[in-house]
Amino acid sequence: MKTPNLRTNPAVGLLEDSLEYESIKPAQAARDMGIPRSRLCDIFAGRKGISTDTALHVEQYLGIPAMLLMQLQSDFDLSKAKRLKGEMIRKSVRRHLVEA
Repeated sequence: MKTPNLRTNPAVGLLEDSLEYESIKPAQAARDMGIPRSRLCDIFAGRKGISTDTALHVEQYLGIPAMLLMQLQSDFDLSKAKRLKGEMIRKSVRRHLVEA
């Protein structure tokens, strides 16, 4: 299965778009969800990804399935790792081939 080449975090985009659509400021969302405002600021600034804990809070607050947020976050993390470390890993790891 091919990993998408994601430059922006789609989980964060979905969260930002949903808050904007509902006219909810991030500070208000953080208060309503009972999470630190700094956590949302870090997520929106790209310093943190959406954790399982945050995904569960968002699911309860906005109705966005936590599983969807986690899949989007995972896709983004894997894409970033491949972009940043993929070539080095391909060069340094000797592939194990199973003989038939």
